[in-house]
Amino acid sequence: MTQLQHAVIDWKLPRARSTRFDEDYFNSDTGPTEARHIFVDGNRLGPRFAALTQPHFSIAETGFGSGLNFLVTRALWLQQAPHNARLNYIALEKYPLTLQDLSRGLGHWPEFASAATQLTAQYPPLLEGFHRLEFDKGRISLTLIFADATQGLAEFEGPVDAWFLDGFSPATNPDLWSEALFEQVARLSHSGTTLAAARTESCVQQGLATAGFDINQAAGLDRSGQMLSGIHSGHFAPDNPPARTSISPWFDRPRPRPRPESVLILGAGLAGCCAAYALARRGIPVRVLEGSGQAANGGSGNRQGALYAKLPVRPTKQGLLHSTGLDYSRHLLQQLSAEGLLPAHSWQACGLLQLAQSDKEANRQGQLLDAGAYPTTLVHGVSAAEASSLAGSDTPHSGLFFPTAGWVSPVDLCQALLQHPLISLETEVTVEALEYQQDAQRWQALCDSGERYLAAAVIVATAGAAKALPPLAQLPLKSIRGQVSEAPAPATEPALRTVVCGDGYIPPAMNGTYCFGATFDLHDSDTDIRDQDHQSNLATLSKTLPALGAALAQQPLQGRVAFRCSTPDYLPIVGPAPDAERFTEDYARLRQDRKWRFDTEPCHYPGLYVSVGHGSKGLLTCPIGGELLASLICNEPLPLGRTLTEALSPARFIIKNLIRGSI
Repeated sequence: MTQLQHAVIDWKLPRARSTRFDEDYFNSDTGPTEARHIFVDGNRLGPRFAALTQPHFSIAETGFGSGLNFLVTRALWLQQAPHNARLNYIALEKYPLTLQDLSRGLGHWPEFASAATQLTAQYPPLLEGFHRLEFDKGRISLTLIFADATQGLAEFEGPVDAWFLDGFSPATNPDLWSEALFEQVARLSHSGTTLAAARTESCVQQGLATAGFDINQAAGLDRSGQMLSGIHSGHFAPDNPPARTSISPWFDRPRPRPRPESVLILGAGLAGCCAAYALARRGIPVRVLEGSGQAANGGSGNRQGALYAKLPVRPTKQGLLHSTGLDYSRHLLQQLSAEGLLPAHSWQACGLLQLAQSDKEANRQGQLLDAGAYPTTLVHGVSAAEASSLAGSDTPHSGLFFPTAGWVSPVDLCQALLQHPLISLETEVTVEALEYQQDAQRWQALCDSGERYLAAAVIVATAGAAKALPPLAQLPLKSIRGQVSEAPAPATEPALRTVVCGDGYIPPAMNGTYCFGATFDLHDSDTDIRDQDHQSNLATLSKTLPALGAALAQQPLQGRVAFRCSTPDYLPIVGPAPDAERFTEDYARLRQDRKWRFDTEPCHYPGLYVSVGHGSKGLLTCPIGGELLASLICNEPLPLGRTLTEALSPARFIIKNLIRGSI
């Protein structure tokens, strides 16, 4: 992972100039008009939006800059496109503006104030990777990819309908206009994909022609300059076929299927409810079947949960997923709260302390801060005194502070998500079998009551119980028992101000009651609340916050037992369900040669998806996981890069076991 740098702008209005490339970002007087002329009109977006019959449209831009092209396009989409269609806008940026510079730039165009407010409220930290932002109640998504454009596009998966090839000139920024970039543009384009570019240099025209575009040169805004427009022919130069997605075809997404008229989801915990909400926002009716008497009755049923990203010293796949999920979940909570669906008492963006309760952890945190891999807006170090001040309760430990983290009631979050009018919940329904009807191309869910449900697409989100269904029997899931303790807030102690995590966790009190814990018990299926576990939770808390722990020890205790569903690599399993028998046959050569190149497409169960194994980080991984599944089902661009979709793939354990020779 590359450590990014912000853009540096020389503000000499009406122009904003890049000091790195010595070219203008925009002219505040003519910027919107120029964006419309080159990129909107160059791609004929007005008539295309108005005549749109497909449920979504995708645009990719090679330089986000101030976001002006996005703002202009959003305004046109809201005016012209069908109200039930979704715009997926993907923008790459190697040198993102600071939030301060972004706000200053957007302030020049008050006609875009609504979009600017939504953008600045969600603007991500300076962290390499994918950042999905939602606008206008789900009508528009903006996926910001902070990375080198070529590397970012190599990670990107999804069809592109129109390209905004924006960026500084080949003379000052030759790395952008490379052969490798044009190969990625070709890979992601289809017959009819259009483009517009403000650059007309011969290397740009030649690269686009090689990528399969028929190019036209036209006058720019002031008639003195030039621009390019083009359309993809569906053909490629013989010596330049589209770039392969990966040398690991078993992780390729399934071939597109027709958009389902409805989707069936098994399980009404966080994983199921988040997936249901992501689909409903796209206009797809969802039926959720829950085996117990209410939603969030299993591992998602604790009183409170922490938005907690435990970051590694050097970025890893798990750390990248957690930091991405933290941002996405936080924005989801803000949106649900703004819409009146999530009560104010059900969540709090109060920050989170991760305390160092051992020399080993203190050293690890010091290394993390010294490495400088994470921006201070995401995490920064605090002394014991600073931690005590932030918490409102004395602690002897230094630590890390995550200012954008917090807590939420998982039960209330599930209820908020299920309020969408296109979601229906049926409780006390246990699915015992799934059968695929080949002729009708749909699944039949057979229930213990004898009732049957039909759907073209099914998501299984039943935690460890997913293994009971034959198509998913190979998933390596394990259950980990955990007991949390609850106690009335003591009048003798000041209220806790932030979530505090160490060997355990405790958020600020919710409705006058603290919830803290939790135990971690492998190979333990006991569902009873145990006093010894209460004492263990109190002992852990007392080492973290001594005064608060001692006060809570004098309070009457209640508790709850639940079972976290986890995986061997502690990453969730989210994606299309593989046909394990076919995978084992098709990729058997991996047993002898892990580097063997395959041309065989992966065989998945058609329309069957899974979201399980979220462990104790479900508040971070379930919302972005639900968005990933909805994007897969609807054939949209994915919200996560290839590195993470591979890391979450339900097929990964089959491939690992083939390479090890254990199957």
